[in-house]
Amino acid sequence: MEGIDEAFDVVTTGGWETLKPYAMAALFVLAGVVAAKLLARYTERFIKQRHSAHTAVLTGKIIFYATVTAVLLVTLSQLGVQLSGLLAAAGIFTVALAFAAQTSVSNVISGLFLYFDRPFSIDDTVKVGDVLGTVTAIDLLSSRVRTFDNLVVRIPNETLLKSTITNYSLHPIRRIDIPVSVAYGTDLKACRKVLLDAIALHPLILDEPAPVVLFDALGDDGVELNVRAWLERTEVVKARSDLTGAIYDALNAADIEIPWPQRVVHMRHESQAPLQAPEDESRVTAHELVLEDA
Repeated sequence: MEGIDEAFDVVTTGGWETLKPYAMAALFVLAGVVAAKLLARYTERFIKQRHSAHTAVLTGKIIFYATVTAVLLVTLSQLGVQLSGLLAAAGIFTVALAFAAQTSVSNVISGLFLYFDRPFSIDDTVKVGDVLGTVTAIDLLSSRVRTFDNLVVRIPNETLLKSTITNYSLHPIRRIDIPVSVAYGTDLKACRKVLLDAIALHPLILDEPAPVVLFDALGDDGVELNVRAWLERTEVVKARSDLTGAIYDALNAADIEIPWPQRVVHMRHESQAPLQAPEDESRVTAHELVLEDA
């Protein structure tokens, strides 16, 4: 109790005059941080109306940290701290910190390169390595991507700068490719017309660029075709699913066979001699099974 009484006596006998500058400095710093947040927030909203979300977020962060730094320097100056010596010490500390945190410095520099290169922006759908999702944040050290199964992946900026980045949101329209296989002997001209008619009935497919049906290859099980159609990028997943179903229904309605993998299987018992290949191998079909009992 004596310590508390002595502290109370100091404050009541003039100690408050000693503590007052520090209390005012603390309030000034607190007010400066609040003002920095508000200034950064309104600046970000203003820039977002004229530029990309990436630029707005980065500018807001720079303004926040710059304002807080200025408030701290002014506060220290008002308290009588010699800023020249403080800045010299801060320079030495910064150099030492840079050597100790090379990875962080590399991420910051990589973040600046990403800002000027702008391979993606916030809300873009991107693929980085095995990560596919929507960009939710771009910071000085890392960026965050929310995958389509609602996981958040933090990717260091240095890794982003060194990786191959696929941006699915850069252009307003995209092309989808749907592989189709039909049996040998199919009338390919009639098949192509059936496929184009099925595409034309889909409301999400664009007329320009026009959809096409390409004959891709003569596969092991049938003739392989490639259906290509253009649509708005926001409708890719739904349109691919709907169009695949429409193509399947159209081929069935036109009695066009969709082949399945075919294999010829020969089986024998271990005690039996190896089977001899038939004289005319072409007579063995996919549905034949040559089996010798023991």
